Amino acid sequence: MNKYHLSLLAIILIALALRLYNLTYHSLWFDEAISVHWARQSVPRILEVGFTLVEDRLPPLYYLLLKGWTALAGFSEMGVRSLSAFLGTLLVPVIATIAAALFNRRVALVTALLVALNPFLIWYAQEARMYAPAVLFSALTVWSCLRMCESASRRTMKPVSSLPFFAASPLPLFLFTLFALAGLYTHLYTGFVLPALGLWLAISYPRHWRLWLLFALSSLAIMLLFAPLALATWRFSGEAAPGDPLSSLGQRAWWLLHAFTLWKAPLGSVPQIAIPAVIAIFALASFLKFKNTHYALRITYHASRFPHPLLLVTLLLVSPFVIANLLLLRNHLAFFGERYFIVMVPWLLLLAAVGAERISELANKRMASSEPTGQLWRISNFLSFILHPSSFILLLLTVLPIPGQWSMPAAKEAWRQSVAYLAEHAAPNHGILIHPDWVRYPFQYYFRGPGQTYAAFSTITPETPLDGPLQGVVNDHPVIWLIQSHLDGPDPNHLVEQWFAARYPLVTELYPPGISLKGYAPGYQLDTLPIEATPIDIQFANGLRLLGYQADRVVAAADKLFHPPSGWAHVTLYWTASKPIGEDVTPFVNLVGPEGVWGSSLERANDALKLYPTSRWIAGDKIIRHDLDVNLNPVTPPGKYQLVVGLQGDEAEQYPLAEIEVR
Repeated sequence: MNKYHLSLLAIILIALALRLYNLTYHSLWFDEAISVHWARQSVPRILEVGFTLVEDRLPPLYYLLLKGWTALAGFSEMGVRSLSAFLGTLLVPVIATIAAALFNRRVALVTALLVALNPFLIWYAQEARMYAPAVLFSALTVWSCLRMCESASRRTMKPVSSLPFFAASPLPLFLFTLFALAGLYTHLYTGFVLPALGLWLAISYPRHWRLWLLFALSSLAIMLLFAPLALATWRFSGEAAPGDPLSSLGQRAWWLLHAFTLWKAPLGSVPQIAIPAVIAIFALASFLKFKNTHYALRITYHASRFPHPLLLVTLLLVSPFVIANLLLLRNHLAFFGERYFIVMVPWLLLLAAVGAERISELANKRMASSEPTGQLWRISNFLSFILHPSSFILLLLTVLPIPGQWSMPAAKEAWRQSVAYLAEHAAPNHGILIHPDWVRYPFQYYFRGPGQTYAAFSTITPETPLDGPLQGVVNDHPVIWLIQSHLDGPDPNHLVEQWFAARYPLVTELYPPGISLKGYAPGYQLDTLPIEATPIDIQFANGLRLLGYQADRVVAAADKLFHPPSGWAHVTLYWTASKPIGEDVTPFVNLVGPEGVWGSSLERANDALKLYPTSRWIAGDKIIRHDLDVNLNPVTPPGKYQLVVGLQGDEAEQYPLAEIEVR
């Protein structure tokens, strides 16, 4: 292997390592759980759903690939995501091959390194969805088109009658058709590269009838084979209201640029603007003009075997954006998500690599006088090229956002952690309501009990009757856990949550990424102290009597998952009245150390003593369950602290409750 291939192999290994690193850091989110759901179905069922686009609005090829992959790798998080990691790694050599053919090997290696390090491409190579294969198939479509151009161009121009139809190898034509169809049957936006290729061919090969005949035949085959899915797509695309292509055009462009260069990195406001802007400047620098035409050619087109390479890359970058804006005339969801435009990312990075080379060559006048066959073009100079300030800055800006991929703020939906919390805190007699009902897929992927699960509603309107179904959910469960996600469309006014909050006291509330998890206690009025409670007898002067409690014994001062930045200690108090109290009182619980108070219980509008005030209590009647969350100072030093219970407005009457450890 020569130095170029060794360097490319090293970059491929870097790409693979980054795509396998922390592959299971984030929980599967809703879309990934849908992928798992369809991969578990039969092949005919996948094809039925994929061609009708009724139950799922995405083509079937990825689900078929995942079904075959999981037959070997299994349905673990690692198993379902490793397919994307593998295909995402394959993108690196494909893009490098295209860049080497269009420009030169130095540009190819820099582009390969940028693709390997790009946070957006790493993210979707770690997701069990179709975006990693989509961008790979779109790149393979471009590569096979270049092969088709190369193959057709080898033949001299002859009269049609004297030239066999497939005088050139039919393999590039077959591969172009195959990869274009594979892309379209993976994600519809991969088809946006086809108009770009057609326009480039029209400009670059205006009289090359053989190439145009091959492209036309392939396009016709693609259209016929894609027609069933195209018709289904056209039908459902008219269901939503149209948008305005010209409104917020610049905002959409910045939105995509920001995603392609930073994605989920939790960086400060200055890097959030500077990194995308500088990378865009590098891409624009690829269009720098040189007075010395010979020098300009050998800088950027030294090894190019194709005309107008910059035009091709620019069309591949711009076409998806332009076409999607035109599609806004039919459906305002054409820009539904940044991930739909992943096919643009490699071409942005390729332009940036070309721009870095142009800037580095302009800055080094010594190289300007060297011959095209000299040391300038040897791959041994690759290291000096990437260490040049321009290339180094470009690579540094690409690397900076990578660690943010594996941080809790970057998570979409923390289903694994939420279900783990329920497994620890829910009891077998508790109920768990999943809302809306279709988000049950990620929940069920992780859920192993305890508790009985329900999924009652899909879409809620003010006219939807709630009492009957929700009373059926509550039944005899002492606690109902309401786990919610994706509420913007199904229940934007949170009517189900309001129904519970108006009737039952809140146990606790957690807000992991993309999810709301709240517990309500329909059975908060008890006849006896629960067996899991720690008995205690604390009598307050006003007649309020504490019979028992439950408390977390070990907590963290800070929490980046459920309620950042503070850790919470959950406490459940069991009260009764030894005599008529006569007025409404509000108990509190503090976390106290030698230095003073390090945590205080949060006051909530719908806790048990707000829904059933103490002034209505009858002496010796019910035991009232009262749940509190003690909000800790996130800088609380590790150690052991005392929980202290008291009544608001009566600071003198406080009693020690339990000792807990803060870690």
